[in-house]
Amino acid sequence: MTQGINTDDYQQTIDRCLKELAIEAQTHPPKTKARQLALTKLLNQIQRSGLLCRPHKDLFQGFYEAIYAEAKQRLFCHICEKIDRYDSQREVLQWVNFLLRRRFFIEACYELYRQRDGTPTERQITWLTLEDLDRYSTLRSPSHELSLADQVLLYIKEDPGGVFEQTHIRNKPEANFKFIACQRVAGYRWEDISQQLNGIKVATLNSFYHRTLIRFAPRLRQDLSS
Repeated sequence: MTQGINTDDYQQTIDRCLKELAIEAQTHPPKTKARQLALTKLLNQIQRSGLLCRPHKDLFQGFYEAIYAEAKQRLFCHICEKIDRYDSQREVLQWVNFLLRRRFFIEACYELYRQRDGTPTERQITWLTLEDLDRYSTLRSPSHELSLADQVLLYIKEDPGGVFEQTHIRNKPEANFKFIACQRVAGYRWEDISQQLNGIKVATLNSFYHRTLIRFAPRLRQDLSS
């Protein structure tokens, strides 16, 4: 980035450019030269922006660059194959960085271990627990894939764009969807959450939560299946 350019202005310029390229790619039929050209420009711009995240860069000494290269290749292939899934209401970098952190980086970690040692043992994958990655819940399923509940919890905690935390009971910003949903997924009772939120009525919390969950359900389905 050129010295002296305001960071926010740079981010907005990149976001606008990437969105234009993504929408342009969507307008062309699959496998056409026009779509391929737009996708090439999109990937090049993402790469040059310097804003593609580098998840957990302090971990995996000696292996990080190999993992990251594999994760980025998987991400770019996904963008080319699934560009029609991009929702223009969101910023491109929100979409791709979420996928890189929560899907392709983890997939690349397992792929590296399969190449090196065959099927990972429980001991070998302890460094890949979500506690190590983001201090969330652990990867527990036999296939080493996140359960649906874990995916939902991670997505809500990630909160791309901050929309879950910004959505709250009127005049009660602490009673936001992000907090309530995380507490519910974690197993807290409505009575517990009510006490945590200074006695807001259970009926009020329950009604707000389910109304908001219905509102966000299409977004959750789309992003978790991306």
